Amino acid sequence: MLSVKSKAFIENLRLYLVTSGKKQKEINELIDELKVHLIEAEKQGKSIDEMIDCTPEQYMNSLKREMDTDYKNLIKNVTIIFAGVIAYLIMGSAIKGEFSLNIVQVIAFPLIIIAGLLIYVFFLQQAGKKQFSTKKLFVMGMLATTSVNTLFILVLLGSTLIVEPFYIGTTFVNWIVVGVCASILIIFAIWSKTWFSILIPVLLFIPDMLFRFSNLSDTTIFIIGLASFMLIFIFMIINLLIMDKRKKR
Repeated sequence: MLSVKSKAFIENLRLYLVTSGKKQKEINELIDELKVHLIEAEKQGKSIDEMIDCTPEQYMNSLKREMDTDYKNLIKNVTIIFAGVIAYLIMGSAIKGEFSLNIVQVIAFPLIIIAGLLIYVFFLQQAGKKQFSTKKLFVMGMLATTSVNTLFILVLLGSTLIVEPFYIGTTFVNWIVVGVCASILIIFAIWSKTWFSILIPVLLFIPDMLFRFSNLSDTTIFIIGLASFMLIFIFMIINLLIMDKRKKR
């Protein structure tokens, strides 16, 4: 049975190699082999540093250099993430029947998504190498997410004030966009094996749906939107506690 520290080391190693674009089969084989060595080392009273004969960061960097990068899978994953982010960005306006495009959004959104992906990859690799705890991973992840989302919002609001849209969707187009975005988010949830990618958009888009299909006041819709945001935060905290508890088993 592995210690809590060894389990955390393995999960951090997996995180680092996955975000480095290494082949999943090779990662799984490496992890299985490493578990056996760690169990034997712990029986002999050895620490992780003694077993790998270097720091965790040095060990992970050496594995990264030795393992082949799965460029085909990396491109596929980046494409799915890119499509998921785009769906997340435009679905809200389509639900309200206000889907439109302007030149600033068309140019800036892809650039921000690419920058955001680079930020997340760097952050997750650092989390793996530096052996972040679950709580630190959550806090730093929230900061990274908030930074990227703030940039998106600034571009979205700023572009609507600066330039006129070159395309305004009809009612039919808006529903097509909603359907396509929903399908992309479902595919993203299946790919990532997480329910958050479905739950979070549902909660976030509740105010948009009420705005279009209800007679509620703006104040009431705002309160419901705030409550939805709080629910997302609560769910994330609960998920953090569950993950932390599993690591300690």
